[in-house]
Amino acid sequence: MAYRLQKDRSIYGTVGRGYRAGGFNAASPPGSEAYGEETTWHYEGGVKTLWANGRLSANAAVFFIDWNDLQLNVPNPVVPGQFYIANVGSATSKGVELEVSARPAGGFDVFAAFGYTNARFSEGSVSSGVNVGGNKIPNTPDYTISTGLQYSRAVAKVVAHARADVVVYGAFQYNDANTVAQDAYSLVNLRFGVSGRVWTAAVLMRNAFNTQYIPLAFPYGSLAPSGFLGEMGAPRTLMVTGGVRF
Repeated sequence: MAYRLQKDRSIYGTVGRGYRAGGFNAASPPGSEAYGEETTWHYEGGVKTLWANGRLSANAAVFFIDWNDLQLNVPNPVVPGQFYIANVGSATSKGVELEVSARPAGGFDVFAAFGYTNARFSEGSVSSGVNVGGNKIPNTPDYTISTGLQYSRAVAKVVAHARADVVVYGAFQYNDANTVAQDAYSLVNLRFGVSGRVWTAAVLMRNAFNTQYIPLAFPYGSLAPSGFLGEMGAPRTLMVTGGVRF
C-alpha cells in the first residue's frame, strides 16, 4: 500500500509472506538427510521524496523479517568442502536503509546509500548441535555504505563518462557460533567509457587499492590448520569491455 502525500512525496508499507520448500540432501551426516520447509513474514515501510525539481531524491525505509525453520548451508564436519542444508530454528532481521542521489550540474551525478542490519538467531536455535540463540546470522554485515560520483559529457559524436565509487562493508561473522569474523573493509571501483550511436567501450578497475579480505569462510575443525576453510576476495582487477547496440 502506498499513499502520495504530495506530487513528489509518498509513503508506503508492505507485508509479505515467504515460503521455501523442504527437501533432501544428496550428502549429509546421519540424521540430517532431510530438511523441512522455511517460512518468513517480511514487513517494510518507508518514504520516497524528490526535491529541487527532481534533481535530488531521498528515500528511507525500515524493515523487519521473521524466519521460522530457517534453512542454512552448513559444513559437513567430516567432509571438507561439502555442505548440506539444515533447519537451525528461528531468526529475525531488522534494520534501516537510506538513499540519496543528486544532479548538482548537467552530466554530474552523486549518490550515497547506507544500510544497517541486525540479524540474529532466536533463542533455542541449534546449528550443528550447538545452541546459537542470540548469535548473529553469518555473512551478514552490520552495515553497508556506498557512495560515488559520475560525470558524463558529449565530445564530438561520442559520449564520454567517468565513474568512481566506494563500498564499505561492516564486520560480519563467518559461522553460526560467531567464533571468527571478518573485520570491516572497503572496495574502490573505477570506470571510464565512451559510447557512440551503436557502440560502447569501457575500462573498469575493481578493488583499485587491492584490499585483501575474505568474504567466505567455514569451520572445519582439525581438518584445516586454522580451523576454517575460506575464499580470498578478488584482488585488483582490470577489465576492458565493448559492445554494439541494434
